[in-house]
Amino acid sequence: MESKQQQLITAYRQTLSALPLHWLDRSREHEADFKHLSGLFLPGTSPLFEQAAKRIMVVGRETRRWDVLTAGKPFIDLDEYIQRAMAIQQRHLAKYIQDKADRGASFFNFLRELHQADQPIGIAWANLFSFAWQKGSPMRWRHFEDLAKVSKRLLEAQITILRPDIIVFANGASSAHIRQQFFPHKGEHSVCNDLGDYRAQGIPVNQLWRFRLHGSIQCYRIQHPSSLSAGSRAARRFLLEQILLGNQPNDQTDPGPPHS
Repeated sequence: MESKQQQLITAYRQTLSALPLHWLDRSREHEADFKHLSGLFLPGTSPLFEQAAKRIMVVGRETRRWDVLTAGKPFIDLDEYIQRAMAIQQRHLAKYIQDKADRGASFFNFLRELHQADQPIGIAWANLFSFAWQKGSPMRWRHFEDLAKVSKRLLEAQITILRPDIIVFANGASSAHIRQQFFPHKGEHSVCNDLGDYRAQGIPVNQLWRFRLHGSIQCYRIQHPSSLSAGSRAARRFLLEQILLGNQPNDQTDPGPPHS
């Protein structure tokens, strides 16, 4: 049987085989359209995640350059690129999750708080978008529609193969509509059920919302963990308690479509 890592590689290869090669090999980076396109963000996995009693995937938003290729290590072929990109991401995750807390609020501070040393929790880091543009969100890029299609397939593969127990969508409000396109919560194509909120506990819907993906994976949506507002910080603290203390969602009235 293929390992989870090999399953990811196979799925990535299938998804990326139709992608224009110049998105990866940087052969057209002299053109304005591709000059500011990052390397590819590709999560890998590890035995620590796979063997953990509780597996949590946190989906953020892409903000890094992700220089998979360097002057000394140019593009060789798709398989080698995939494995290199996965190794870079895994090194980043292993390093940053063990670092001291950043000053203020940050995405990795949230991961560190989830990654309790005294609890058998495995953390997987995913992103809604698999590329950055101009070192930030690619939503203004002219080829964003194609990028979103690729990102959706890659994220779906990661969820299917890694099988997290919990997913926290922490990509923020500006890209919430894209998350809802990837994983519709209403209509005939909905893949979400058991919608709920924590208004009874004083947490507004726009700060924390929950649902089950494909009827099985418990999911939560929060603002991006870098948000400094009092409401965002309160929602993060509440969610951390829900997850770390093992509290199960209470049955509540469907809140309707979320604000973000």
